[in-house]
Amino acid sequence: MSTEKRIWIPAFYWIGVAMALACFGFVLAGSTELVWRFEHRGFPLSWALAGASILAFLGAEFCHSAFSLRSDAEDGSSQPSPELAAAESES
Repeated sequence: MSTEKRIWIPAFYWIGVAMALACFGFVLAGSTELVWRFEHRGFPLSWALAGASILAFLGAEFCHSAFSLRSDAEDGSSQPSPELAAAESES
């Protein structure tokens, strides 16, 4: 996988961290007059930030697993496993 595609892993991670911190901030500041308007509606802003945080963490995990699967496939295709080489030499 190219470096440009691997950069999304830490980007999604840090977006998730920022959204989680913002969510906690909105929950803690929910009793103030400024934030109260956004927190006491049908769908609170802290919930939206928490959902965005979860999606960002899932995106980071998906990118990481896709990168791991591709790197494992590339490593396995270039060199046979020791068990396979031993089985071929016995035949």
